[in-house]
Amino acid sequence: MDLEQIEKLNDLKQKGLISEEEYQQAKARILNGQKELAQPHTILQTNNYDYAMVLHLTQFCSWLFPFLGLVVPLIMWQSKKDDPYVDEQGKVVMNWVFSSLIYAIICLILFVVLIGIPMLAALAICSVVFTIMGAMDANKGVVKNYPLTIKFFDVKETPRTISPQV
Repeated sequence: MDLEQIEKLNDLKQKGLISEEEYQQAKARILNGQKELAQPHTILQTNNYDYAMVLHLTQFCSWLFPFLGLVVPLIMWQSKKDDPYVDEQGKVVMNWVFSSLIYAIICLILFVVLIGIPMLAALAICSVVFTIMGAMDANKGVVKNYPLTIKFFDVKETPRTISPQV
């Protein structure tokens, strides 16, 4: 019985689903006769960088239903607000969501003069590009406000490292 469990653990390690450390801990528990609390393959662990990246990308939910791009990131931010990194990334996202909402209202008002049409198109392009840039930065551990953002929340930006020129 113990051999089967260790073989299953080894398969999970070979597939990259568990780390070497998790493998050794689970193997020790099996050999000591302790029952597993949870199957290793059912435990989903994400780091804060992945969560922050998804937080940025949830702005695209507004393509499915209006204002979902506001509600989903807000809920994600509030659910992990106790984590300082996710809190800062949530502020970045909310700053842009509120800013783009204000810019969209201004563009809709300028529809009367016809200048609002190209401005709204430019805003849509900026929203896509800035969101992707923000998600990439978040996955690298960089906290940076989007360009053209009105700062409603104070964000402690991290400086991007500049590689020395050789």
